[in-house]
This record gives sequence, structure tokens and C-alpha cells, in this order.
Amino acid sequence: MKKPAEVKEISFDYIIDYVKEKGKADIAWLKELANRQIADEKSGKTRNISFVEVRNEFARKYLPEIVRPPKEKKPTMKERLAEL
Repeated sequence: MKKPAEVKEISFDYIIDYVKEKGKADIAWLKELANRQIADEKSGKTRNISFVEVRNEFARKYLPEIVRPPKEKKPTMKERLAEL
């Protein structure tokens, strides 16, 4: 199994094979993660977790060296005006 160089290269097959190698606790973690409900920020309704979110959680847990740090957010127009 070839280790991915960046998060976008992680496929669901890779995730499945990786947790199978790790053991039952990791399989249980993946199943729990896949069944997680996420509150939608816009509508407030809950939805199923997406593959991209599962992939990102997997990468943060098992392959943190390939996860890029988040970019620093620039202040919004309203935030900049409030600082005046």
C-alpha cells in the first residue's frame, strides 16, 4: 500500500485497507465516524458526514504529516471597520 503524498490522494479503499491493518479499534473508529451526523451551519439541519470530511479526519488522525496547516483568515470588511 503506497502512502499518499497529500490528502487529496487518499481514497476510501486506502482508508479501509489502512484501518483493517491497524485493528478492531480503528475499524470501530471509522464506523463511528462514518455514522456521525453533522449539523449544517446554514440550515441548522443535520446531515450525514461526507467522504471529504471522513478523509480529512482520517488524515488528521493517521497521517498528520501530509495535512497542510489552515491558512490564516484575513479580517472581513465589517471586522476591519469595527477596528476603526
